Amino acid sequence: MLFRLASAFSAALLVCTACASSDGESKTAEVNADKATATTDAATTTVDRSAVLTIDELAPEELAFIAGEFEGRPLRPTTTTTTRAATTATAPATSGAAATTSTATTGAAAVSTGGGGSPVTTTPGGGGGVDPAIYVGVLGRLGRDELYYDPGRALPTHPAVPGVLPLTGVPGEVPNRPAAVVKIDNGSRARPHSGLNAADIVVEEEVEGGITRFAAVFHSTSSVVGPIRSARTTDIGIINGFGSPLLLYSGANELTDSLIRAQPTVQNRNAGTSSGFWRSSSRRAPSNLYSDTAPHWASATGGPPPPQFSFRPAGAPAAGSEVGSFSVVYRASTAGWTWDGSAWLRSQGGRAHMTDGHQVSAANVVVAEVEVVDTGMVDSSGSTVPEFVFVGTGRVTVYSGGRKIGGTWIRPTLASVVTLMTDEGATIELGQGRTWIELVRPGHSPG
Repeated sequence: MLFRLASAFSAALLVCTACASSDGESKTAEVNADKATATTDAATTTVDRSAVLTIDELAPEELAFIAGEFEGRPLRPTTTTTTRAATTATAPATSGAAATTSTATTGAAAVSTGGGGSPVTTTPGGGGGVDPAIYVGVLGRLGRDELYYDPGRALPTHPAVPGVLPLTGVPGEVPNRPAAVVKIDNGSRARPHSGLNAADIVVEEEVEGGITRFAAVFHSTSSVVGPIRSARTTDIGIINGFGSPLLLYSGANELTDSLIRAQPTVQNRNAGTSSGFWRSSSRRAPSNLYSDTAPHWASATGGPPPPQFSFRPAGAPAAGSEVGSFSVVYRASTAGWTWDGSAWLRSQGGRAHMTDGHQVSAANVVVAEVEVVDTGMVDSSGSTVPEFVFVGTGRVTVYSGGRKIGGTWIRPTLASVVTLMTDEGATIELGQGRTWIELVRPGHSPG
């Protein structure tokens, strides 16, 4: 199919190098022989691990869609490639992997130790031929423990408490495993999602064109999750605060991937160099890549992530003024949140945002204003690929328990967890349960 297309269109797609899209996403991702089910708002969708779409099986309009999503093309394509690294290897199928799905309930101690299925295998990635001078962002040049912002005072700590889950503050058995950060598509073709309500923390980040992606952080609960998409340099400012996390992503252009792989404590699970990923025949590429956190944890190293927030006791009221709903406006989408008396419920595009048959919910929504810089890369339409710098300090609005309170967020280094402070200098405490972090441009907090 690829080589039967019109010559001009074919030329535009040759950067895919047959089996890789322009952002490095493998089109021949790992296959598992078994099947997992993901419940959606409409019905139960079978995520078929035995059916794999390759690029030459796609219809021309699908290829055009992929070409139009050329993510992070460097400004100097004559000197930089965006194909998958030449050292990429496809690992054997983990046919015995058990697809474990468990949906966490906000405020409940839902804990799974994961396990089950064959451990994921991964091979080193390469990055030769990339001119690092193309990158002009901040995060990729910053050492993990390098001081980026000096708060001028000692910040409160969030010590680990035995029997309390570090990312949610919920009482329960703490799994002895690292966090798993999964990059998730948020395009219209990606919905409904799988696994979002099983995540402990979800970070929404803007990418080129004003669309958003999610970085979903799992620790307490194992889940099938997807659709999985590519990484951005913004992720460097997210993943480093979780200790030695896994990072599951579909790929990235060569320059971005080299910066991601350079993070010293991050366990890289690029789908191009790791097993444990599959494409569903029920959706169109590229929004059809899935994985299961359990087999990734089976081959991971390290223990629990550091606690990220201060949590108030169960049943204690939140600080701030009452609010029933609010909206977070990005350039190409709007997220709505409504308090139902026990949780914040998310909508998007005027509709309930669904995952696994339930509306996306959170105990807390943290809207953080962050610095935005140019990466030196553009997409196929010429749009700048931005980098949201979630390190340093900025304004924050915290929504918890049907109330909101303003203040400041502080992260002195990439390795730091975030500290949330009121304008009077007191620590902002969150409710126990899932937290969503909305990264927005300065001045774009809800009114």
